[in-house]
Amino acid sequence: MTRYFLFGTLLWDDLLRDVAGEDVATCPADLSGWSVERAAAGDWPVLVPGGSARGRLTGELGSAARARLDWYEIAFGMVPEAVSVDGPDGAIAALVYREQGGAGGAGIPWSLTDWRGVHGERTRIAAAEVMRGMGRVSPADIVARRGLIQSRAQGVALARQVRRPTTVGGTTPAEAVRVARVDHVYEGFHRVEEWHLDHPRFDGGRSGQIQRAISHVTDAATVLPYDPVRDRVLLVEQIRIGALAKGDPLPWLLEPVAGLIDAGETAEDAAIREAQEEAGTTLTAEDLHFVGRYYPSPGGLAQILFSFVALCDLPDRTDGLHGLVDEQEDIRTHLLPADDLIAMVATGEAANAPLIISAQWLALHRARLRG
Repeated sequence: MTRYFLFGTLLWDDLLRDVAGEDVATCPADLSGWSVERAAAGDWPVLVPGGSARGRLTGELGSAARARLDWYEIAFGMVPEAVSVDGPDGAIAALVYREQGGAGGAGIPWSLTDWRGVHGERTRIAAAEVMRGMGRVSPADIVARRGLIQSRAQGVALARQVRRPTTVGGTTPAEAVRVARVDHVYEGFHRVEEWHLDHPRFDGGRSGQIQRAISHVTDAATVLPYDPVRDRVLLVEQIRIGALAKGDPLPWLLEPVAGLIDAGETAEDAAIREAQEEAGTTLTAEDLHFVGRYYPSPGGLAQILFSFVALCDLPDRTDGLHGLVDEQEDIRTHLLPADDLIAMVATGEAANAPLIISAQWLALHRARLRG
């Protein structure tokens, strides 16, 4: 049986329960010789030498709870170390999770209240996926896709906060759906789930239990660079495995610049970053014109796209080869007149949904953008 000294995010009872898989009794305790700071690399807590860290000491934990705590903390670069803490009854032997190989502290205190307000909901959603991996994948697998897990969780947390206008239909709340269970079939770059549910019908009855498969994909941003002076756009071309798997004889598609929204980023941040990575084009937030927030295929894809058109300078030298080597990207950019893009929608040469939507938006607003 083992006790743990908690000083960071696991001081949040809800998260501790999610991770441990059970309610955990704790009491106040102090760890002398260490203090808690915000990490230099981001908003999470780390122990740094000096001072005294105020935290909580768990009761004796069984093997199952210990294994779950180890699994979760190791996924975030923490390892357990033996320490002596000052508890209600004096010095007590315990374990504490410390960051290994990190950049240390930022020299400022870390606040659980502030962290929870910004990252709390996303962290609990991500923790559920991390814990589902226990016994199914290796810790290295979780570490490798930790960013994707956090990004997916951010998308879910944000989607829960959005209330679309409902001038026509669409007023039945999600709470009206009775979910019997969700089977997690695959969790990797995407997450595939089978939902077993019962929903209200428009005739006043219930559907009865039905099964539906969906793929959870990280939300993404797309941006169509447009030069209003030269009246031309920039498109990217790359192989798309979805088109290849579908049997398309021409799986290299023309698209706007696009990329997944990383955890901690806004859609605007992602659009600006991806424009630089995929097209060598520098944008600012002021350059972006919002096209729409939409589900590309909500029948089987749990993903939201945020599309923009960006006003920018597109000189002749802008086209070429781009992409990040460490992401195995192979991208070619093309400059073409805006009229040609709009014509491609009519001919079917534009076969990518964000490209079609962005081209149609540009056609509607082109005169205004040109001044």
